[in-house]
Amino acid sequence: MKENSFLINMIVPVHNVEQYISKCIDSILAQTYTNLRIILVDDGSSDKCPEICDRYARRDTRVKVIHCLNNGQAAARNRGLDLLHDRYPPESRGDYVAFVDADDYIAPDYIEFLHNLIVDNNADIAQCGHYVVFSETRMVDKNRDHNTTVLNKTQAIESLCYNGIYDITACSKLYRVDIFNNIRFPEGYLYEDTAVCYLVAEKAKSIVVNMTPKYYYIQRYNSTANSVLWQEYKYQFLAAGDEMANYISEHYPELTKAANVKRVFVRLSTLSQMVNCNHYDKERIAEMTQVIKKYGRDVLRDGKAAKRDKLGVMALSLGFPFYRTAWKLYYRIVRRQQSNSKGSLCKQQ
Repeated sequence: MKENSFLINMIVPVHNVEQYISKCIDSILAQTYTNLRIILVDDGSSDKCPEICDRYARRDTRVKVIHCLNNGQAAARNRGLDLLHDRYPPESRGDYVAFVDADDYIAPDYIEFLHNLIVDNNADIAQCGHYVVFSETRMVDKNRDHNTTVLNKTQAIESLCYNGIYDITACSKLYRVDIFNNIRFPEGYLYEDTAVCYLVAEKAKSIVVNMTPKYYYIQRYNSTANSVLWQEYKYQFLAAGDEMANYISEHYPELTKAANVKRVFVRLSTLSQMVNCNHYDKERIAEMTQVIKKYGRDVLRDGKAAKRDKLGVMALSLGFPFYRTAWKLYYRIVRRQQSNSKGSLCKQQ
């Protein structure tokens, strides 16, 4: 392990996750890299999370707790970032920052692994892989390529458009702290990661990725992405995707085709969510279908576009009823595989 000379901030938004929060915090306190400042942001929890957070703060001086009104995960992350910039002068603000969701947990060498990637590759951001945790004994590593890849900011932004190796999620990454000097997550937004990921990547001279899984993402089917009840906020994904595509097309014209792939992806994803929720909105479906048809041919010709997106474009070309039937079949097969597969039986490494 390299020297613990850099202070690393870890921001954890907490809201009504009392059954998960202790495992999350314990995994952070157990890090082999110990020079940490752990900021637990209690986002107006109505369960026992406030008490649990305060108990950890009394136990370990590295733990700081902020109690605030419930304004959502984006606001909670921002309160953590604001604490760094408002309470601490630049020399004691720390060198790096990481985000961990309170219902997830991390391997003991998570920070050490990311820190070493940054130091060894002179990078500004490091990303590792993650396990999708379906149960205590079944965890799936969805990317078995564990080689180290270094990207410049243009390559990273292109990867974001194609849902490539460098991804949109704020977690499973370590960032140079000053990257967030002028960036905050949009509050009241449910897809805040999509809304800022390209702005964050733009601040980095280089980004290093090694998809060795060190982050444990708990698969919950009542989460924002997986809820079976339709909510209007799901349309925010379209706005976030289009804002990203518009910005990239304007500032990186060489990535315009990649940006249009993102436009198609967010619409196919939203249509699939509508199918999963048995929601039907004729006008919205027509609007999304029109955009997908506009860029669909380019997606089909793009060697970097995902196979699933290409199949979605082709299915939708036969009409939404066909797309709905095809997606239901695909989703049923995937869920059955997830339920029956043993996955990766693994221990924290």
